[in-house]
Amino acid sequence: MPPKKDKGGGAPSKVAIDKTFGMKNKKGGKGQAAIALAKQQASQVGKNKEVLAKEKAKIDKEKEKEQERKRKEELQDLFKPVQVAQKIPFGTDPKTILCQYFKNGACDKGHKCRFSHDLNIDRKTAKKDLYTDGRDPNKELDTMDTWDDAKLQSVVLSKQGNPKTTTDIVCKNFIEAIESGKYGWFWECPSGGINCKYRHALPPGFVLKAQKKKDLEDAKKNEISLEDFLERERHLLGKSLTPVNKETFQKWKEERLSKKLVEEEGKRKLKEQQAALGRMNGMSGRDRFTYDTTGVYGDDAYSDGEGEENDEDEWDLAKYRKETEAERARQEQERIEKLGGVVSEISLNS
Repeated sequence: MPPKKDKGGGAPSKVAIDKTFGMKNKKGGKGQAAIALAKQQASQVGKNKEVLAKEKAKIDKEKEKEQERKRKEELQDLFKPVQVAQKIPFGTDPKTILCQYFKNGACDKGHKCRFSHDLNIDRKTAKKDLYTDGRDPNKELDTMDTWDDAKLQSVVLSKQGNPKTTTDIVCKNFIEAIESGKYGWFWECPSGGINCKYRHALPPGFVLKAQKKKDLEDAKKNEISLEDFLERERHLLGKSLTPVNKETFQKWKEERLSKKLVEEEGKRKLKEQQAALGRMNGMSGRDRFTYDTTGVYGDDAYSDGEGEENDEDEWDLAKYRKETEAERARQEQERIEKLGGVVSEISLNS
């Protein structure tokens, strides 16, 4: 069977001619410009004027955007404030701190920046206050002007019924959650959640057991033993010193004792001289009686000068009591006789 003839009869398709053939390896500026012009002419082949106008408008728009971006960058570099390098405390994750350059719109590191670019990072990383109960209403802002109908209705119903029972006792579940590290923004009290009648806030000055234990451990770490203290102080001493041994200690002790005796003897003589001149001011009571030479503070200072005769007149409390009772009985007898009565004799010796 003979081959079929082509019935299309159409014109053969033209092969695209590369006008830059043989010019791509040229390194000169003119050669590269000619290559760019040839490519531009080849891309415009077969396009009408409307398509070319749209492409030109698109290119011009992109150029305007690029120029505007460069202008803004120049203005920002010209008027931006001087920013100090951001510092972070030791042991803190940089991703929990907001980038100050990003906050001012000047950070160009993007996701490679070591700091966070989340403007809400401060709120997310903030810890909940343990000394404030989040259920406590803000009485300064909670006024009748801000109430709606539902709020007003609930207040009226609460006034009609029994008031809610409250207490200042701290919830044990709250303390356990803090001790175990479970307390946070999403923690709910097992004793009724927000309806728990106990306080979900620590009183002022309250110290948790874990914190107290940690403080004690830190204090023990900072403590220094007596041996280490003495060793440290010994190293701080100078080198031109006498070492302490049995002989040097005995010698020092004898010198110290003799020096002390000399000092006491000097003080004694000084007090004797002051007492002889009658200058007793500033002396203790014992020194007044010891060094007194005038007899004012001696053993005979309060005697009447009768010597041994004074011993016979020593105070007799029993004798004084009998004399007092006899005098009272005599006065009572005289009083009754004046009234005309009879008084029986009373023996005082009985």
